[in-house]
Amino acid sequence: MATIPSFRKNLWPRHCLPSARELVRSIVASSTTPLSTKDIYNLALKQTAIQIVSDKSPEHNVPKKEHPTIVRGITRQPSTRPPHPEHPVRSLQYLKRVVLPDLVTSKGVEKFCTKRTLSQADIDHRLQTVTKAARKEQAVLLAAPRNTWLWRMTTPAPPPKPLPASTLSKSELLGLPRLTAADVGVGEDWGHLNKRRRRARKEKVERDLKWMWTLQAAKREAAREALRLSAPAP
Repeated sequence: MATIPSFRKNLWPRHCLPSARELVRSIVASSTTPLSTKDIYNLALKQTAIQIVSDKSPEHNVPKKEHPTIVRGITRQPSTRPPHPEHPVRSLQYLKRVVLPDLVTSKGVEKFCTKRTLSQADIDHRLQTVTKAARKEQAVLLAAPRNTWLWRMTTPAPPPKPLPASTLSKSELLGLPRLTAADVGVGEDWGHLNKRRRRARKEKVERDLKWMWTLQAAKREAAREALRLSAPAP
C-alpha cells in the first residue's frame, strides 16, 4: 500500500467541517445580540475549553511550520500550521473565509452593517500602536460609533399579507381563477384586419365569451357544492 507523502498530510481541509458548521450556528443562534467574527471565534474556543491566544502572543503571530518536503526532486513548502489544529474552528481565517460563507450559502446566518461603539478594552488596545502625540485625537475618533459588520441568524421573509375580503371576487373566494372579458379578446385592436377577418374575429370572441361565462358558472356551482359537503354538520 502506497504511503501518503508527508506534504499532503500538512494540507488542511479547505471545506467547511460539519462540526465547525454546527458549532458556529449554535453560537450565533444562542446569542441575544449580533456578533462580530472575532466574537464568534472567541466563543467557539471557550465552548470547547481551549485557551484563547492573545494577538500579542509571539506564538500566535509566528505560526509553527514543519520542515519542507522534497518530492520527485521538487521542494514543497508545508502549509502554515493553524493556532488550534485540533479544534473544529482551527483559525480565525478559517472561520472568516470558509465556515461563515458556508452558513451564508445555506441561509443559516446573515451579515449586516450597523453602527457600533468600541469597548474601552478595544480602544486601549488600538491606542497602543499610536504615538503619544496623536493618542488623544485618536481616542476621540475611536470612541465615536463606527460602521461594523456583524452576524446574526437569517431573518425569515415575512408572509405575504392577505388581501382584504372586500377586494376578492366570489370566484377568488371559492378558489377559482378570476376571468374577465379581456381574457377572450374583448377590447382588442382589430384595425389591422380586413372586414372579413374582423367579422370572423368578432364572432369567435362572442362564442368564447359565452362559453367562458357558462364554464365559469358551472365551476362556481361545483365549488359551492364542494364547500357545502365539506362543511361540518350543525
